Amino acid sequence: MPDHQPGATAENASEVRHRTANTLQLLATLARMRGQKASDAEVRRQMIWMAEAIGALGSLERQRTPAGIDFAGYIEEMAPVWRRRQAGQAVEVIVTVEPMHVRDQSASTLALITNELVANALTHGLQAAATRRIEVTLAAHGDGLARLSITDSGLGLPAGSEGRERFGLWLARSLANQVRGELALLPAIGGGLTAQLIFSP
Repeated sequence: MPDHQPGATAENASEVRHRTANTLQLLATLARMRGQKASDAEVRRQMIWMAEAIGALGSLERQRTPAGIDFAGYIEEMAPVWRRRQAGQAVEVIVTVEPMHVRDQSASTLALITNELVANALTHGLQAAATRRIEVTLAAHGDGLARLSITDSGLGLPAGSEGRERFGLWLARSLANQVRGELALLPAIGGGLTAQLIFSP
């Protein structure tokens, strides 16, 4: 029976990760192209949303390590993607992350939550904002928990909007329940809104 070489096994695993990430990115590109060609505005919006979600999972796939998913690395890799989403409008994306690995079982869900919260901040949080900036932070929260925060520089929640949660926030809250996380919307210091997720890595 042939011996298994650790180096070869690691190389094979890296190859599988790379191939899977490339496949997901291809699917994301196809979904985006199909969305751009759609004549119906809602179909176009939904296809582009799907493309962004698939692309986020593709980026996550490249962050697999023997210790788990490098979630700080995922956020840093996604930052340039988030900056480009506003179609020519200048947006500053500030990323402050502590080194952190998360379990494989919850990594995909956490990636989708992050993607939704950032998309919500970019699309809705910066409307009428004098300074177009979002801040993404990842840090330890004590007692083995972690804190993910997405803060925009907008005007905060409009009065009376608390009961009318948009799809992105509704989805993020539903996904947070799947990983036993707690999602809260908080007024940001100096204005704007912070979406904060407390979770167990």
